[in-house]
Amino acid sequence: KIVTIDTKKTSIRLAKPEWDAIDIISKKENIRRNYLIELLNQNKNTKIGLTNSIRLFSIIYLYHETMSLQLYEKNYQKTSSITEAIKGII
Repeated sequence: KIVTIDTKKTSIRLAKPEWDAIDIISKKENIRRNYLIELLNQNKNTKIGLTNSIRLFSIIYLYHETMSLQLYEKNYQKTSSITEAIKGII
């Protein structure tokens, strides 16, 4: 898909389930998909490409959401999944 990052158009190749994950995360965080991708691009490790950063972020985010839900059910404090996932790509 073609996305706009800081006024530049770029192509990102992800499998449909990967795009679905980004869309789910964007919807949950109430932000536009392009904004999320811009955020990841600005915060990623410069040694990792954007596409791989998006994949890694998605895995970390969804893992953190799953673990937070399990901990919440055990009465532990929930932390921000988006913050934890961004930390994982830095």
